[in-house]
Amino acid sequence: MKSLLPVLTAVSLPLGAYANDSIGFVATGGIQYLKTPHIAMESEDLYISQQQIRVVYRFKNLSKRDITETVLFPLPVLGDGYSGDFADTAGLIKSFKIEVDGKKVQPKTHVRAFMYQKDVEGSHVGDPIDVTAALKGCGFSDSELMNPWTAGHDLSKLHAKLDQCKDLQILKLRKYETASGDGLINETPWAAQIVYSWPQTFKAGAVTEVKHQYTPLVGGSMYFDASKSDQNAFYSAYCIDDQFRRKMKKSGKDYPLHRALSYVLTTGANWAKPIGTFTLTIDRAPNELVSLCWDKSLKKVGANRFRAVKHNFTPTRDLDIIFAEGYDSR
Repeated sequence: MKSLLPVLTAVSLPLGAYANDSIGFVATGGIQYLKTPHIAMESEDLYISQQQIRVVYRFKNLSKRDITETVLFPLPVLGDGYSGDFADTAGLIKSFKIEVDGKKVQPKTHVRAFMYQKDVEGSHVGDPIDVTAALKGCGFSDSELMNPWTAGHDLSKLHAKLDQCKDLQILKLRKYETASGDGLINETPWAAQIVYSWPQTFKAGAVTEVKHQYTPLVGGSMYFDASKSDQNAFYSAYCIDDQFRRKMKKSGKDYPLHRALSYVLTTGANWAKPIGTFTLTIDRAPNELVSLCWDKSLKKVGANRFRAVKHNFTPTRDLDIIFAEGYDSR
């Protein structure tokens, strides 16, 4: 589990933290806050398993006045074509919970929709374009815009409704679509992002404890005959060491049946100081291997549990974790 040079420093949540021939792993993360000189993160206790992510933060207001700001928890931009790769996208939404100083908080839910410019062959060109206002102008509701996450609406009706939309931006973006192209009829014709927000008052000189938990997006993959370069990229992405590779080879395959998840950690650098005490705990299933890019502070503390503790910690890269199934993990 050796560390690599920092490569991920953006605050935004990108689509596709790692991808192979069938899977696009999408990162979730913790709460976001604009860079501030007045509020420090005294501690962050992060627990990760394939079933649940739990985070406990302790923030201290270093100033002599109360500060009220909007705190954000953004989910990634997710296209319907990716939703089948994860155990339960709707389950993440249903499982999301926030507590502040022991009291439940009901956040506001904001939905953004995105479409891609396409070339004559139907391939995506450039970054996704925010079409939220255009689609709402054509009568789409937040519930409909959220469909890549929830799959709660009839796709044929969404497509028929979009066909009636005469907004110039939408018409331009759909210029090269065809009735049978790209299997679009089986997908929501836009990608969606959900952003939770709530107003938070940090009392002068006081510590505020924020807890949240949710079911993560976990990608899975079957073995395939990867090229040598693909295998090397796979090993590098998760810092897979020789011991891990030897155990994989016992199955006769270089590329394992595996599941993986990503967590955006670099937003922890947005506060007044480095994180005072950062604790990372990872649980795996029995007979499962786990690997990620971390340093020697990550120790095995139980049969299936690993933990790292860092002080005055400034995260400079995000977490990409692989869980390889069906191997002797002793």
